[in-house]
Amino acid sequence: MWTVWLAFGQQLLLTWGSTLPANTGAMPPPWSPVICDATGCTISNAYGVWNDRKECQARSVTYPRTEEELLLAVAQANQKKLKVKIVTGFSHSIPKLACPETGQSSEYQNSTILISTAKYNSGIEVDVKNMIVTTDSGVGLRDLIHKVEEAGLSLVASPYWEGLSIGGLISTGAHGSSWWRKGGTVHNHVVGLSIVVPASESEGYAKIIRLDTQNPPLNAAKVSLGMLGAISKVKLSLEAGFKRSITNIFNDDTRLEDEFMDLARQHEFADITWYPSMNTTVYRKDDRVPLSSSGDGINDFIGFGPTAVHISTSLRASGISFISPCRINFQLTYSYTYLTPTCGANPHGDDLKDNFIFVRMSS
Repeated sequence: MWTVWLAFGQQLLLTWGSTLPANTGAMPPPWSPVICDATGCTISNAYGVWNDRKECQARSVTYPRTEEELLLAVAQANQKKLKVKIVTGFSHSIPKLACPETGQSSEYQNSTILISTAKYNSGIEVDVKNMIVTTDSGVGLRDLIHKVEEAGLSLVASPYWEGLSIGGLISTGAHGSSWWRKGGTVHNHVVGLSIVVPASESEGYAKIIRLDTQNPPLNAAKVSLGMLGAISKVKLSLEAGFKRSITNIFNDDTRLEDEFMDLARQHEFADITWYPSMNTTVYRKDDRVPLSSSGDGINDFIGFGPTAVHISTSLRASGISFISPCRINFQLTYSYTYLTPTCGANPHGDDLKDNFIFVRMSS
């Protein structure tokens, strides 16, 4: 579960952490969220299950590769009076935003088609002079970051998982953590959008609306949850290239409410991970530094990445069985988390990952 503190209209991310994080190692990309057979298509998400535990189905799916093909897909659906839902390559969403309306009949679902942006992911144009990048909606965040870095520039804000598509993260208000300047929300750095919308027969049943900062509707179109049309192109403002220096500080949580505002003011990309049962907070002091700074580390945050269902299930089951028989004491030493049971279970098989010790417990 995750909570976001809102203040001054911007975001400082407070992550509520589990006391038993999973050691998944380097996870491969998740499976395709759309699986089709002779009866239709089933849509899932990167978490493996929707929040209501119900399947999500649609009539069919199409995979445009260009803006012209996306325009044609919307036009054909409009002409046939079909409903349309946009789905991304990984469908990294907990709410059922990509699903036909929950609770509707199978007839309703059969009148809904999916348009996936999974293959609409090749266009990335960097305007170095004006510090702007224009990208196809389906381009992945990591691919965009690589392209921008090659030009000596940087995206200022980004979410915590690099597998998101640009169109998806803009539509849903995905964000990092910052109170500085424009804040940690990516859509606050959007300077232009192209959206494919239904149109009249005389207009070919679909058309492209192009919005920039001179158009007030741009603010509504940024976080539209797919309700205003299919995002085709996204323009983002950039800044001169920089690296980020990250230091994690482990603290007692007794002063969390008094200290979080100071942390956010002092560090541009600060965030907090809170472990309530351990009475512990991890303050991330995260600031930009020059590209000439030594080090090329990767902050591999696995919390929002894809996790196989069997891992989540087994982790929850082991946690319940481990905690219920007895009271557990937790000890924190330097940057490592140790689990010390008090009723006969002994830790073994320590495995260091991302500054945490993950232990397998046996009675």
